[in-house]
Amino acid sequence: MLPELSQPSELPASLRGWIDVLEVQDGEFFAADLFQRKYGVAPPEYGRHIVALYRDSAAAMHTLSYLHFWQQDRIGLIGGGCTDGAIMRAMPNDRAGAINAAGGMLRQTLLYAFTRFHTGIDAFFGHAGDERAREVDLAAGFKQTHDKHLLIRPVRALADEQEQALIEQALSLGSF
Repeated sequence: MLPELSQPSELPASLRGWIDVLEVQDGEFFAADLFQRKYGVAPPEYGRHIVALYRDSAAAMHTLSYLHFWQQDRIGLIGGGCTDGAIMRAMPNDRAGAINAAGGMLRQTLLYAFTRFHTGIDAFFGHAGDERAREVDLAAGFKQTHDKHLLIRPVRALADEQEQALIEQALSLGSF
């Protein structure tokens, strides 16, 4: 059973006031350093960019996490998820613990994307090459496909043939 996607995802109460997840126009402005460290390239210039911002005790804002979304026909492609481990290690233990207890920042950015970008698509797809990311993706509602890296999260119940056609479409795009 898929969770209802019509209501916006809210941050857990334990994160409110010092974490915010939002869409930004310029992914590079907010996440260039983080994305470069994780993937060795700049964030994509196209699509939509979700960031999680962390406000530290001095009220300085830091990009804690990033996620990329783009749409191809009736599928939504999610990739580039990354969290800044240095910021996680530098924050007070109670705050890092609250993030971990809430499922981590990748989960929070995924839930944001699921609730804001579900209209006009039949399914979300993720491409997980990292085992930890796969665990979080699966816990957030993705399911494994026949491809070892490709994950799917239908927006609504799909006929098997329709789901397979969407999977083939996503596979034809390569890594994303």
